[in-house]
This record gives sequence, C-alpha cells and structure tokens, in this order.
Amino acid sequence: MIEESKRHLKDTGWSYWHHLRHSFMQSNRLIAAAIKSYIHGLIPCLYISDGPKTVVKIYNEIKRFKHHKKDLL
Repeated sequence: MIEESKRHLKDTGWSYWHHLRHSFMQSNRLIAAAIKSYIHGLIPCLYISDGPKTVVKIYNEIKRFKHHKKDLL
C-alpha cells in the first residue's frame, strides 16, 4: 500500500500534504453539495441545481489532471 501511495503521489507530482489538502477540499465540496441536495429534497425551491453544478464543476477540474485522463470517460 505504501509503494502504491508513493507511485500515486509521483504520478500527481504533488507532495503528500498538497495531496491531502486537495482531497480534503474536494471532500468538503462534495459534502456541501450533498447537504444542499438533502435540503432541496425537503424544500424543492432551495438549491435547485447546486448539487449537479458542483459535481460537474469538480469533474471538469479533475479532467485537467493528467493522472486522471485514463480513468475518466
């Protein structure tokens, strides 16, 4: 597992701390989108398209990372 992690960090060109920060920031964005989606489910006039917009925005950002190109559609 350690060797796979080192290989992944090498592929990204990021330090461990940069990778950790990026992963936490992406997770927080997804959590916020999920919460807004729950609220939208309860009160349909709120956060009408925040969830999908967030997911698409993150996807478009991730497409620019060379190490993800083979994993994305």
